[in-house]
Amino acid sequence: MKKNIICLILVLCCFFILSGCNFKIRNYTINNYNISKDKPFNYYYTKELSNNIALEPKYKCTIIETNFYSEKSLSLEDNETIHNFIAELKKSNFINKPSDLPSKPAYRMYFTFSKVKYVIDVYNENYISVFPWDGCYTADYIDMNGVHTSNNLFNFSKYIIPKH
Repeated sequence: MKKNIICLILVLCCFFILSGCNFKIRNYTINNYNISKDKPFNYYYTKELSNNIALEPKYKCTIIETNFYSEKSLSLEDNETIHNFIAELKKSNFINKPSDLPSKPAYRMYFTFSKVKYVIDVYNENYISVFPWDGCYTADYIDMNGVHTSNNLFNFSKYIIPKH
């Protein structure tokens, strides 16, 4: 009898462990904090990044060229270009994921703050994506058409890490 109960408990535990990943919950609440699968707006992560830059101006930013993995840390003066880029964006720059988006970004920028880390994938002169290191929503996709050339993150990345 005890063997049957133990077997039943093991089977139930295995069932719950293996099926726990398959439950899809659209909206749920944890400690009165509503969590939704839908991103509140299409510039959500960019706004969070902007807020973190404003609250913590001495953040660390590193750019990596993804073909040869050249890496360069930005100085505080270089960080000003990032701030100018974000300030220049309009709601019309935020788009759905483009169909002609390259599979691999040309550059990847890592922003490290005291409590959170963000990534900007720079694909080409036109497209970038912004997302946190451990986000639950889809990335923000940005069309950089209309952004001043000096604030374009692709041109900035090419300047910081020149190809030889």
